[in-house]
Amino acid sequence: MKGFTHFISGIAVATFFPEAVHMASQEHSFVLCLGGIAGILPDTLDFKFARYFHKSEFEVWPDPNKLDATQIASTVAAAVERAAVNGRSTVQLHTMQLGANLWRSYTLWFDSASSEIVVEIGPIVDTGQVPFPGSEPKENNIARIKTSCPFFQPFDKKSSISIMSGPCFEFVKRDDGRVEIVFLPWHRTWSHSLTLAFCISFAVGLFSFFLVPPSLHPDLYSIPRWLLYPLISFSAFAMHLLEDSTGFMGNNLFYPFTKDRTKGWGWVSAAEGIPNFFCVWLSFIFILFNLDRLRWAPDITPPGITSYPAYFFFFLILPVVTMVTLFFKYAREKNASVEEKDFDSPSSSDRDTEVSST
Repeated sequence: MKGFTHFISGIAVATFFPEAVHMASQEHSFVLCLGGIAGILPDTLDFKFARYFHKSEFEVWPDPNKLDATQIASTVAAAVERAAVNGRSTVQLHTMQLGANLWRSYTLWFDSASSEIVVEIGPIVDTGQVPFPGSEPKENNIARIKTSCPFFQPFDKKSSISIMSGPCFEFVKRDDGRVEIVFLPWHRTWSHSLTLAFCISFAVGLFSFFLVPPSLHPDLYSIPRWLLYPLISFSAFAMHLLEDSTGFMGNNLFYPFTKDRTKGWGWVSAAEGIPNFFCVWLSFIFILFNLDRLRWAPDITPPGITSYPAYFFFFLILPVVTMVTLFFKYAREKNASVEEKDFDSPSSSDRDTEVSST
């Protein structure tokens, strides 16, 4: 999911704690924002820190003035062969920038059926990834390099490398002798684990235990005031992992006790608009519901939501049915379009696994 989706989901989780809603409304506390911070923290750690510390054994620097798809495919194939011998290998693919707002795009695909690395050099695009018709190269634009070892990818995915920074792949030899293609090996590993969630929440709990003053109205709290902070941190962090599990990449839930990411459920992808809007909408619905349900002095303060069944019917059930219908309609149209345009395999499903930024 996108960054804002994780942020607002974390705030929604925090509103389920009555004490947190009371502190926010009566004491002008920013405790609900802690949920948003914890909700976006895993991706912040990845995109602001982890990606810059990752080093790849192989790097692909395509020359925009001397286009050669074979050179790109050969380097990737060499990385796959290295993994078959040494167990693991990584490759970083870089983009081809032509100007301030111009980039040369190319596509990488792992054809597991024929054990071939397939590269196609595409058109020139702008930073919005809008292609310029007729800008495709006429020579050396498609290459297929066969590897001596079989490989597989958990999801059939073509990677389009066009703007900003390119993707990184790790190749891991499995027990059956095949090499697994791992997309963005630095993403959703240690930063997306329940182990880290527990450690961060424990640290937050230590600080809040010594720094958070006791409440002036302890009878209003069913749990110690300081305990709210680690509970909100852990819950919002865990919500991020739950949302990411709906995609294809998954998470490494128990790092460092486990080395690899678990496979995602494959329901949606991080870049799709409807699933992100659905999560944001759902978060707002529950934020408003909790703020009303847990309002101060409910006996003398009239509710903002006069009928909860009507509220959930008109603002939850109907929108959810509409969004689910549109999502599956869009998915069918997208799959049909991909099958028509796929230059490699008519059965490929162009599942967008763009990382959440996000």
